[in-house]
Amino acid sequence: MEIQGHRLNPVRISTLMSARHRNLPAGFTLIEMLLTLAILAGVAALVIPTFGILLSDRRLFRAGDQMRVEMMQTRLLAMRTGRTQVLQLRSGTPDVRVKPWFDMNDLTEAVDQTGASSALLSGGNVTASSFRASNAEEVTRMIELPPDVMVQGAQVQATQRSYIVDSQSASEAAQGWSQPILFYPDGSTSTAAVTLTQTEAGRIIVVLRGLTGEVTVSDVLAGIAEGAS
Repeated sequence: MEIQGHRLNPVRISTLMSARHRNLPAGFTLIEMLLTLAILAGVAALVIPTFGILLSDRRLFRAGDQMRVEMMQTRLLAMRTGRTQVLQLRSGTPDVRVKPWFDMNDLTEAVDQTGASSALLSGGNVTASSFRASNAEEVTRMIELPPDVMVQGAQVQATQRSYIVDSQSASEAAQGWSQPILFYPDGSTSTAAVTLTQTEAGRIIVVLRGLTGEVTVSDVLAGIAEGAS
């Protein structure tokens, strides 16, 4: 083969063309790309739900720890102010509230508009109806739980000491509020177990021990228990 008077060696031409093809960058075929995408989609299908469950577990555990801290702070508030504090939860909602409880002993410190204070100081009798939650709406503190976490229920051990508060709060049960969890000025509390739930993660139980006021939080438990109230 000749080009403008130059004779070309066919073997050399073949060698040069082969070297040029070897230096070209390698690419993906359509099948390889589809196979890669299929593998990535499969991995994502396995990882994303697991990641979501881990986030749900974290939110539920954070809610349990938040409830533990709130109970400890409410106990300290009762001890510091010398006033019984009431914690209540509304089942099926994220609603939790704390408010002080005003009883007949407060009437010795402030004049009551009904004249009950004068009656007490002059030797009047203290009756169950004298106990009341005074100005509760003005001093109620609402607690916000993490997103998607709900109150499943609260089990509170009734005692003779809590009878008056329980009876005065009975009407609130119609609004979904739990039996009051009480925190006394002497550092003792009601004995109670609060169950918080998150649909994907399960449930967690916060236990309050009445004699010592100690609060413990369970691990995240699978499923939602029936019959909690």
